[in-house]
Amino acid sequence: MEPGEGHKLSEVIEKTIDLPVLPATAQKVLGQMNDPDVSIEKIKKIISTDPGLATKILKVANSAFYGGYSNIQNLTQAILRLGLNAVRNIVVATSMKNVYKRFGLAEKLLWEQMIGSALASCLIAKSTRAADPEDAFIGGLLHDVGKVVLNNEFQEDFAKVMERVYNEGTPYAEAEKEHFDFTQRQVGASLVKKWGFPESIEQMLNTFDNQEDLSKDRGLTNLVAIVKLSDKLCQKYGVGWRKAYEDEVDFGNLPETIGIDEDDMEDILEKVQELFKEEIDLY
Repeated sequence: MEPGEGHKLSEVIEKTIDLPVLPATAQKVLGQMNDPDVSIEKIKKIISTDPGLATKILKVANSAFYGGYSNIQNLTQAILRLGLNAVRNIVVATSMKNVYKRFGLAEKLLWEQMIGSALASCLIAKSTRAADPEDAFIGGLLHDVGKVVLNNEFQEDFAKVMERVYNEGTPYAEAEKEHFDFTQRQVGASLVKKWGFPESIEQMLNTFDNQEDLSKDRGLTNLVAIVKLSDKLCQKYGVGWRKAYEDEVDFGNLPETIGIDEDDMEDILEKVQELFKEEIDLY
């Protein structure tokens, strides 16, 4: 690639790059979630074919985050406690590692940031009621999923982008423009459509960085503000980053946007910090 010449979205299409495919079990769960006749029994049957995933669902259901004060020992009870949307989200979250072509340090940081953002977004949504917690979880998990494709297919150039971000503090969007003529959000929107997620997730990705479009939909405004705040919390505590940035992180007007005052923010900071310590390893 010549200096200053960025990869174009048309190039991605012309080269017919295979977008990542979720594992079979996750695909089946997503397919069932789009079926009006979805039931706990149908989802249980799919998950039961994957012992590792079934064990993961039970562990998450018994975690403090989901109110695991009484021990659950079977999938039916776990699904009842979590709810179908949460089960879908956990299945997708635990499948994300399989989407990477490689899994070195860069991939580990990306994955941790995705899981961290998902968990923090869910917690903030629960605390503020500014969005549905499970919508916030999947929004946090998938808002940067286009980075996985860029890392898979353009590893060298994506590494240069992330070096600018990690080593020089350059905003990701600015560094991305130096190597790509499209955004990771555009790629992510194509990916979630392929995976069969609701159109609302694709819409979130397409409007994530467009304040004018976001302002037309209060629900989307709240959801995006929650996810952006979660990203900053990941940076503050070093989740998906090479170090914790602590007081260097500026939340801007994000707390105010979703109705969080100073006392509420202190409570959220404490809960998120504990959440990161206890829950990320479950995935």
